[in-house]
Amino acid sequence: MRNSSLGRLRNRLGRAVSRIAAPLLLAAFLSTPSGSPALADNAGNCSGKNILLQLRETDPSRYRAMMDDASKVTNGHSIFWKIEKPGVEPSWLFGTIHSNDAHVLELSDKFHDAFDKIDTLVLELKEVSNPNAIAMELFKHPELTMLPADKTLDHLLPAEETAQIAAGLAKKGIPIAAVLRMRPWFLSMGLLTSCGDPNSKDGYVLDRRLAEQAEENGVDVEGLETPLEQFQAMADLPDEAMMKDLLDVFKLPYSTNDMIKTLVELYSTGNSGLMKAFSEDLSDDKTATLALSKRVIIDRNEVMAKRILPYLDRGNVMMAVGALHLPGDRGVVELLRKQGFTVTAVD
Repeated sequence: MRNSSLGRLRNRLGRAVSRIAAPLLLAAFLSTPSGSPALADNAGNCSGKNILLQLRETDPSRYRAMMDDASKVTNGHSIFWKIEKPGVEPSWLFGTIHSNDAHVLELSDKFHDAFDKIDTLVLELKEVSNPNAIAMELFKHPELTMLPADKTLDHLLPAEETAQIAAGLAKKGIPIAAVLRMRPWFLSMGLLTSCGDPNSKDGYVLDRRLAEQAEENGVDVEGLETPLEQFQAMADLPDEAMMKDLLDVFKLPYSTNDMIKTLVELYSTGNSGLMKAFSEDLSDDKTATLALSKRVIIDRNEVMAKRILPYLDRGNVMMAVGALHLPGDRGVVELLRKQGFTVTAVD
């Protein structure tokens, strides 16, 4: 039974790694291809509730704090930007979310006007339309996903906290004995998964839709990172901090579907600043949040902003990366401005 449970979890996680680009584990469940069997609450049923609307009624002080934090986020009012520099054709910056929700896939006319004319689409991963290749790359490096031989999950935290995590896993049908050797970040990616939109005709999430549409249009598709680089960013996170984060998730009075619904609805409004504030403020324990923000967002923003330059110098490019990479003083929008580009919100 233990081997079969571990095998099923590995299969699910294999499908889940088509894009490990989510900036926070609160948003990481959106990194899985929709429609895949999920360990999330009510897998296949996206009947979650908007947490912000709940907070407004049940915890108005926390709600006001989130809204206040969101209002202070630099460049947090849009997910679609125009990039300009004298002597070069304009390019575009678009924030994505790894979901196939119908509202997510309904892109604006202004977006299509730009997308239909680009010469190059630059994504986080060029391989986004080939999730099996990404999964295989991950499994070439077991040290990223598995703990050392002398270390197990049940010895990362005090016994009382470990028992709480074991209880949380048990509610999802996973005995902790089946996952004792898994790195906490990898386990979390399997647990915090998106249920997907069952009405989607192909199950493809936004990133993959863009990649395949670009290929159909004869547009070059490139990547800013390698799959291994993305996995390494997650694996660099301290195991103890990620285990505490997993415990914190189990303590939240909200389901995975609630978190999914909230972020998807925020994305649909284009309010990346509120997405950022929600992801960072929902938890009271900031240790893991700060580690994630530094390693998985800020560090990678720097890499993306540098690697996109040769493409922007040619012009007529669309850079499409996770929406939470755009806002903030150290977000991609601000970093591009510091490199001499004029970056303005489109809608």
